[in-house]
Amino acid sequence: MTTTNTTVSRASAIERESVVLHELVEDQALRDPHATAVVSIEGDTLTYGELLTRARDLTTRLRAAGVGHEDRVAVTVPRSPTAIVAFLGVLGAGAAYVPIDPDFPLERQRFMVRDCRVAAVVAERGGIPDFVDGGVPVLFADAEADADPAGSDPLAELAAGRVASDQAAYVIYTSGSTGVPKGVVVEHAAVVALVLDDERIAVRPGQSVAQYAPMAFDASTFEIWAALCRGGRVEILRGGPVAVEDLSAELAKRRPDWLFLTTGLFHVLADHAPHALEPVGTLITGGDVLSPQHVRTAAAVAGLRVLAAYGPTEATTFASLHAVDPDEPCDRVPIGTPLRGRTMYVLDEDLREVAPGESGELYLGGAGVARGYLRRSALTAERFLPDPFAAGRAGRMYRTGDLARRRPDGAFEFHGRTDRQVKIRGFRIEPGEIEAVLNARPEVAEAVVAVFGTEADDRRLVGYAVAAGDARVTPSTMRTWLRERLPAHMVPGTCLVLEEMPHDPNGKPDRGALTAPWSSRGRLGDLPEYRAPQSEAQSLMADVWAEVLGLDRVGVDDNFYELGGDSILSVDTIERLRLLGIHCSAGAFFRHQTIAELAEATGGERNGAS
Repeated sequence: MTTTNTTVSRASAIERESVVLHELVEDQALRDPHATAVVSIEGDTLTYGELLTRARDLTTRLRAAGVGHEDRVAVTVPRSPTAIVAFLGVLGAGAAYVPIDPDFPLERQRFMVRDCRVAAVVAERGGIPDFVDGGVPVLFADAEADADPAGSDPLAELAAGRVASDQAAYVIYTSGSTGVPKGVVVEHAAVVALVLDDERIAVRPGQSVAQYAPMAFDASTFEIWAALCRGGRVEILRGGPVAVEDLSAELAKRRPDWLFLTTGLFHVLADHAPHALEPVGTLITGGDVLSPQHVRTAAAVAGLRVLAAYGPTEATTFASLHAVDPDEPCDRVPIGTPLRGRTMYVLDEDLREVAPGESGELYLGGAGVARGYLRRSALTAERFLPDPFAAGRAGRMYRTGDLARRRPDGAFEFHGRTDRQVKIRGFRIEPGEIEAVLNARPEVAEAVVAVFGTEADDRRLVGYAVAAGDARVTPSTMRTWLRERLPAHMVPGTCLVLEEMPHDPNGKPDRGALTAPWSSRGRLGDLPEYRAPQSEAQSLMADVWAEVLGLDRVGVDDNFYELGGDSILSVDTIERLRLLGIHCSAGAFFRHQTIAELAEATGGERNGAS
């Protein structure tokens, strides 16, 4: 495919307000088809020309299957160039992609597909996903493309099947307080505004953006489209359980110009390996309150630029940014100022702006506001309101449920929630959804979920249940039930069975009367009988586990994740063990979840402190 002098830039051929995502990517492909667009985990590359060819082929097949404008297409492809081909191909057909994480429990996958009423499913060759109902066409994104678009006229194609900027680009599901996840519908215009309008996050042609977030979460929106719409390169990093040492090696090899990390993972890197961030140009971090000391540590060692980001899925990934000055004396990093074309208001209960310095509820307006929740009109009306400050033009604002205040310098600070929603390891979680799943188990008479820990790095979920009558309920059966129905990040690391649930005078569960279970191993329920460490390596592991998990002692047969561990705590644990001379990979730690198994897998020996 070659670029001719008759090729007209999409951005100049059509009005800026009508630009859509796939047209911006096509424009880059027509400008420089041989430029690298995507680099796989294994290091294989896909040029813009190849990406466009494969995506257009999928678009053609989707249209032949009856997919059209405003339809929704489930994409269940692991993080890979093929997934990006799938997203681009769906957009070209005028439809919205719905990323379905292959690691999600089958019940959740089925719910999302039913709730979306998908017109088609895009998968990888090798089998039809289990969640597919009869009659829904399944297409394979990695099928061989049999069409070369080189000779086509892109502007003629535009006229034939034009996609409007107010059409849906994707639907991403977030936790729902009513017991089921809710699909957030985001339009092309909102994503285009994210990737084009604010110079603070403007990717330059040829720059690389690390793709590290799961594709079913909205951080991937920036990682993919900020690169491809501006002529950059998407570098797909290895996801899943990862050790600091492994991530450091990946970053040293890829040297990304842009990297997004959740606040929790950034804090772990700053604690144990700030040098890992030296190859990174700009680090964007968000999902929780950012520690100024961790930024100072990373800046002193790595010298990188750090942007603190804030934004719910309903405001299209990032609503505000703050360039962190490591030399600025402060005890709280603000969430910053709104992106260009976006607005932020701190309002009282009557939707009046409060004075600077006063606390109120944060509302987001402007270009990034999503369309609303899919097929949830009442909830959409409750959370997406007319914007009374839109200066003579129709506009909407999203009610975040976050408390904030505006500083004298114009930056905004986060000050908590108005409801029970929490952020854990960068994921937004409604405890009510977990409670609804637990209460749906017939053997459970009553269940609640409590959150313990106030800092970003130590916040954990605990599930409590009371058995119905003579039914038998154990912590392990509770966890199994939840794992079969919820994503891993929503499953409480600790579950307890109570004889009686504490209640307040109104008869509601009294979560304040529930105490954290971690002070004593004996309070954690149906753990195996305590068995003491038998070697120096096991003793060191037990001491580290107890310190990380906040327990008095840990037995060699105790399961790390059943003691309340999670992915971020595992990264911290692996690094602490490495400093003591015990080396294990993230994969080994995940496969061997007890000290006895891990010690055997690592040879049971100290290899010398590094």
